[in-house]
Amino acid sequence: MPARKKNKARARRRASATAPTTTNPAPPDAIVNLSRALAAVARHLPNPMDESTDFFRSFTAPYPARASIDAATFHQALNVGRRYGIDLSSADNFFTNAGDADNWGEDARGFQLLEKVMRATLTDLSVAFARADGVFRVRMWLFGRTDDGWLVGLRSTITET
Repeated sequence: MPARKKNKARARRRASATAPTTTNPAPPDAIVNLSRALAAVARHLPNPMDESTDFFRSFTAPYPARASIDAATFHQALNVGRRYGIDLSSADNFFTNAGDADNWGEDARGFQLLEKVMRATLTDLSVAFARADGVFRVRMWLFGRTDDGWLVGLRSTITET
């Protein structure tokens, strides 16, 4: 009589059932719509902080409503790896530079509109970078915060040489 084969599918099911899961809640529809609206405004706008032509994509992340925005809590909220340091600053300089028509021509009007929309809907507008030794493609976030604590904004990648 042939030996019985082990059921590998059952073993895989058990392994995945015990795997850790993330507990991030799904964003409310209004938060999703806002992030999509920001992406629509920024569509075709190149990242002015980049040496190449990288564009923006929307993102959302839950954040404690009363917590201050600092590098440590941002690092944790976006699940950035430990090897990366977070450089966090106000978005004022970003918008001043990107909205300068002498430097950015027609794109400046797009960034001026983006700034108006973000300032009208979000607070604490900020720019964050995740940097690490030997990493030349640096993640960047341009974001603000909703009244209920969600981080909403745009993410991109910049090349630093």
